[in-house]
Amino acid sequence: MEINKQRLANMQKAFNCIVIGTAAGLATYAFFLYFHIDIFGWNLGLLFAPLAAGYVETYMANKILGEDIGAISAFILFIVTVAYGFIINNPTLGYNIITIGSIVIIIQAAIPTFINYFGIVVLVGTLSYLTGFFKKITDNIKYTLMPSKKVEEQTIDTIPLFNETKSNKLINSQDFIYITSTDPKDLDYEIIDFFYTTTILPRNTRIIKLSPEKIERQQLNELKEGKDDCLIKLADEIKKAGGNAVIDLDIIYFLNGLGGSEFQIVARGMGVKIREVHLTS
Repeated sequence: MEINKQRLANMQKAFNCIVIGTAAGLATYAFFLYFHIDIFGWNLGLLFAPLAAGYVETYMANKILGEDIGAISAFILFIVTVAYGFIINNPTLGYNIITIGSIVIIIQAAIPTFINYFGIVVLVGTLSYLTGFFKKITDNIKYTLMPSKKVEEQTIDTIPLFNETKSNKLINSQDFIYITSTDPKDLDYEIIDFFYTTTILPRNTRIIKLSPEKIERQQLNELKEGKDDCLIKLADEIKKAGGNAVIDLDIIYFLNGLGGSEFQIVARGMGVKIREVHLTS
């Protein structure tokens, strides 16, 4: 019951963040409309309103919930501004460079991860890979600054496998119980509070000439180590508050940054104190 209440409270907080973000976007759009801030009949609020909505919502969500909830308000403002600017207020605007460009910019504001990833990472990355343009520049800079050092190529043999045994020993040494069940009825416990921790991992862009299999192994190693780090930090936070376990444990993985330049791992759950279990190291 307490856990369900906490989930409802988190949903309410997320809804409030979306409302605040939407309100900020509407206020921005109204400001641009009121002062007629236009370029060739195209109001700049079409661009800045979704940006303002998404920024405010993301900022509030990270402050209150500790995670990004998807900039839903940016989608709402995208629909509102397009409906008002292109259909209700100016249905005869027609198709031209300005209208097409504005729609592209609005989509960029509403779904930046999609546009940035496919428009920048895939397109530019593919071209640079085929031509070797950026690699030549970076290699020249590296050899100029560090002439005595050569660029080392990692092979699959130099990328160690993740040591599951060592990882399990590390987690078990925390004198802490991790439970994914929402309500373990066979345990006598006292709920303390809801906790979450996060770990940010930059995606490794320094490994050159690796096959997809090698890159995948490297990234999986980093994600597993990041997950362990997140779980240990979560246990430390709960133990500081007097707990010895977490229930309803949830681990979430995100791609953040321009074109997914970094991983974010979030471990969250309800911190509890189990009364009838004696932990041993």
